[in-house]
Amino acid sequence: MDLKNFSNKEYELREDIPRFVPSESFASSFGLQWNAFRKVQLDSYTNTNMSEDRVKTAIPMPLESIKGLRILEVGSGAGRFTEILLKYGAIVYSFDLSDAVLANYANNMPHKNLTIFQADVENIPFKDNFFDVSLCLGVMQHTRNFDSSLNEISRVTKDNGIISFDHYQKHIGHYTSLYLVYWFIIKQLPKNLQLKVTNFLTSIFFPIHWIFRKYSLVQYLLRRISPISFYYGMFDLNKDQHYELSKLDTHDKNTDHYKRMVTAKKLNKMVSKFKFKKFKIFQGGTGLQCIVNK
Repeated sequence: MDLKNFSNKEYELREDIPRFVPSESFASSFGLQWNAFRKVQLDSYTNTNMSEDRVKTAIPMPLESIKGLRILEVGSGAGRFTEILLKYGAIVYSFDLSDAVLANYANNMPHKNLTIFQADVENIPFKDNFFDVSLCLGVMQHTRNFDSSLNEISRVTKDNGIISFDHYQKHIGHYTSLYLVYWFIIKQLPKNLQLKVTNFLTSIFFPIHWIFRKYSLVQYLLRRISPISFYYGMFDLNKDQHYELSKLDTHDKNTDHYKRMVTAKKLNKMVSKFKFKKFKIFQGGTGLQCIVNK
C-alpha cells in the first residue's frame, strides 16, 4: 500500500483503507452489491477469461507489457480487473466511491503492488501526470458529470499516457422494453430493499429464461418484459454461475442513481472537446469503448 504519494494527506484510515470521502453517497447501492457478490466476476473464481478479455479490449498493448506501469483503476467494484492488472505485474492504484473498496480489499489484498482507497473521480488525490495508464470500466455512465470526471482522470494521467473507458450505448431496445420502467421504480427504494427485490425478481424470471435458453425468439420477447440480466450463450458458465451473475447484474442495472446512454457520434463529440492527441471509439465493454492517447 503506497500512502506516501497521496497529494491529499487528509484522510481517514478505516479497515486499513484510506477514505477520502464518506461511505454513504449516491453510489452506496453499488457498494452493497459488490460486497454481496464479491467473487462472482473474478476469473479466478469462475475459471474463465471474462475479465481478462475485457482488459485486453481496453488496453491497447499486450498485457505482458504493463509490468511495472503505474495504472489507475477508476471505479474498482469488487476488483475483477484489479486481479488481472496485478497478474501481469502492473503497479495498481484502485479506488471506488463506494464501500466496494472493502470487496476489492478482501479479494486482492495483501499485494505489494496494490493501493486501494475510497475517493471521488472528480477529486482524485494524486498530483498531475502521475499515472501511465488510467482504466475506467463500467463507470463513466454512472458519474455525476462526464466532463468533470474525464477532466480529472486526464489531469492525473501522464502526457502521452493512455486513458481507457467504456460507456453505455443508446439502443432502441432500451425504449421498446420495460427496462427503464423497472429501473425508475427500483432505484427509488432503500438500498437494502433494492437487493431483496432484485434477488426476488431474478428467482422468478431466471427459471423462465433458463427453460427457453436455446430459443432466441423467446429470449427476444422475454427481454421486452423481464427485469433481469441473462447471459446464456455469451459466457461459458454453468447454471449456478449464470444465476449468480444474473442476480448481480439485475441489481446493477436497476439501482444505479445516474444512467447515461449515448450514441457513438455523441460520445465522439463529448471527447473531442478535450483536445487529446488522438482517440478512437469502437464497440466494446458496456457498449462503447474509448481509448485516448493523451
